[in-house]
Amino acid sequence: MKILYVTDLHGDKNKYRKSLDIAVEKNISVIVNGGDMLPKLGERHLEQPIFINEFLKGYFSELQRHGITYLAMLGNDDLLSVDGLFDTVCGEYENVHNIAGKKVRIGGYEFIGMNHILDHPFGCKDRVVTETHYIPQRQLSPVAGISNEYGYDRIYNWLEYSRTELPYMCDILNDLPEPENPQQTVYVMHMPPAGLRLGQLLYQDLDIGSVDIYEFLKERQPLLSLHGHIHESPDTQKGRWINQIRSTACIQTGQTELHDNDMVYAEIDLQSREYSRKVINVK
Repeated sequence: MKILYVTDLHGDKNKYRKSLDIAVEKNISVIVNGGDMLPKLGERHLEQPIFINEFLKGYFSELQRHGITYLAMLGNDDLLSVDGLFDTVCGEYENVHNIAGKKVRIGGYEFIGMNHILDHPFGCKDRVVTETHYIPQRQLSPVAGISNEYGYDRIYNWLEYSRTELPYMCDILNDLPEPENPQQTVYVMHMPPAGLRLGQLLYQDLDIGSVDIYEFLKERQPLLSLHGHIHESPDTQKGRWINQIRSTACIQTGQTELHDNDMVYAEIDLQSREYSRKVINVK
C-alpha cells in the first residue's frame, strides 16, 4: 500500500491542494497528515475554527470524491479548544479519520496517532508533556498559557508548573491503543524520537527529540514511525529525514515555512518498504 505523508502545513491552502493533486496524479489512496494543520499566525481562536469549517470541510469532500482516505491529527500549534470541532468534522466523512490517541486499520495496516510534544520555549503550551530527565528550555515569554474556548488559562510560574503538573510522555505512549501486529503498524507521532537527528535545531547544535518516544519505538518495533514538528531538521548540517531504531524506519520530512513556494512530503510504499522525500513547487 502506498501513502503520501505530509506534516506541519499550518493552514497553507496551496500545500493542502498540492498534496491532493499529487495523490490523484500518482494514484495514492491514503494521505497521512502528521499535525500542526491549522493557521498559527494572527488570532488563532478566530481563524482556526473558520479554517476547519470553511476550508477543511470542502477539502475533505474533495478527498472523498477522489476516493482518498485521510488520516490526520492536530499538533501543538493547533489549539486544544478546537479538538471537539475537528473531531466532529472528521466524523462527518467516512474517508477521514482523526487518529490522535486512536488506532485506524487501512488496507491491512494499523495507524496509531500521538500528538503530544515535549516543552518548548513558546507561550502556548497546548499538548505539552514532560519526561523524567527532561531539562526545561529557557522561555521566550514570561507567561505561559493553555488554550480554552475564548483565550488562555495563564500560568505565571511555568517552570514550577512544568515540574509538578505536566503528564509524562511515557504514560501518554503507554495509553495508546495496542497494535495487533507491530510489523504492520505505523505510528504517527508529531514529536520525533531522540538520538536520531530527526529533531535537530538550526539555531543551536541540539537534537530535541523525545527519549521516551525512542525507547517506546525500540521496544515495540513497529514497521514505521512518522514525525514532524521541527521544520528545518532534515535540512540542517547534522539533521536527517530518515533513520532506524533496529528494524523500525523513522521518517521526519520537515517542512518549508508558511506560504513558501515549495512543499516537502514523503512517498511511502509500505509493502516494499521504499521511502522517498520530495520537495515540490506549489505555486
